[in-house]
Amino acid sequence: MSNQLYNTHVKLLAFDLLSLTQTPSPSSSDPISFSRRGTPLSRAETLGTVTSRELKPHKFLKFTVDDGTGCVPCVLWLNHLSSPYFSRRNPADVRLIADLAEYQASEVKLGVLVRVRGRITAYREDR
Repeated sequence: MSNQLYNTHVKLLAFDLLSLTQTPSPSSSDPISFSRRGTPLSRAETLGTVTSRELKPHKFLKFTVDDGTGCVPCVLWLNHLSSPYFSRRNPADVRLIADLAEYQASEVKLGVLVRVRGRITAYREDR
């Protein structure tokens, strides 16, 4: 089993993303891992039209991307200024990241064509 693609954004159709095999992690501190035809993947890229959008200001933007083969649920986190993870970083860097995320969230509108790149994760049984 090759790990060449593990930290690479792999271009996938929604059908492929939604049919990834989820592998349970050995411990609760390890991330959940996914694979496609035996190849482990951690990051993906897809292109499609925004078909739903739910904004929780300063928390997250949840939206769906439809590429014709299926709909991919996506989350853009907007909690950088209140997140304990980011509190350990340089405040100027965190502000820059938060501003960029807010700008990107404002560009995600119903019917708009978007390219999404991100980490493949699961939350409450959903990818």
